[in-house]
Amino acid sequence: MSTVKRIGSYIGRGVRTVSGTLNPFGGAVDIIVVKQPDGSLKSSPWYVRFGTIQGVLKARENVVNVSVNGVEAGFRMNLDTRGQAYFLTELGMENGYSLTTRTSEQLATLNLKEGKNVVVFTCSKQQVDARIYLWRWDTNIVISDVDGTITRSDVLGQFMPLVGRDWSQTGVAHLLSAIKENGYQLLFLSARAISQAYLTRQFLFNLMQDGKGLPEGPVFTSPDGIFLSLYREVVKRAPQEFKIACLEDIKALFPYGRNPFYAGFGNRDTDELCYLKVEIPEGRIFTINSKGQIVLNRHIDTKSYACVHGRVNDLFPPTSSVSSLQG
Repeated sequence: MSTVKRIGSYIGRGVRTVSGTLNPFGGAVDIIVVKQPDGSLKSSPWYVRFGTIQGVLKARENVVNVSVNGVEAGFRMNLDTRGQAYFLTELGMENGYSLTTRTSEQLATLNLKEGKNVVVFTCSKQQVDARIYLWRWDTNIVISDVDGTITRSDVLGQFMPLVGRDWSQTGVAHLLSAIKENGYQLLFLSARAISQAYLTRQFLFNLMQDGKGLPEGPVFTSPDGIFLSLYREVVKRAPQEFKIACLEDIKALFPYGRNPFYAGFGNRDTDELCYLKVEIPEGRIFTINSKGQIVLNRHIDTKSYACVHGRVNDLFPPTSSVSSLQG
């Protein structure tokens, strides 16, 4: 199979249909649900998109069925003319209700288990899926950019894995796994389009380095289509516009005055800008350059991810220690 055909076949796996025909223009962003101190639930936006070229937008086919962990949810979504799913406004909803989220009561009916849950969205013959992560209000989050941070470059990192080439940063799987083992949750953030969400998850969670894979965690991509996402990143060179808004949405799920973001990994100045915007201290912002060197506090450290792994307990102390320091 030629390289072009192989890449095309992978891209097409983002949206499945019952008939087996594949549509590359849909996807769903992962969701975080945070359990509050009083037991109520808050959810990040539900971003779901279906491709329109197979005619899913006929009047009788604009309803999206939702199932979580194989059980049908007690609510549905609808599609707009762009193929984007949304929740209808319901009578009796309090002011400020969002068309992309659910109430605490509705979220409670999903019977989410702590950690990862699988959500499937079905419209006509098409399906897209994502993950819902249920976290506690006192969770400590470490953010990682994807392209150029987990991969060795922004562009080739997206395409080389599709043709069987490992293009990942040496030692990244062992480091992030050790951080997870110390009690932190990983959040993967990418300016890629929503139609690339499936491929991005596949790459991240199939990556193996010396028998060690990346830890599980929600994958947040842009909710926009591929052309708008590319325009923002390649033409405007402003991926931070999406990333800052995304991180602020997540931060708002946690109790007022508590910042869940402990540290961030990236490869660009725009990543640092995003992390500073959500109040991650400069001393916990790790930037990896094209040579695989870590930049911390704007000073180049010749150490790699593998070397930082050796200091993981100092840089990322067990969360019980972190809680006692923050308390």
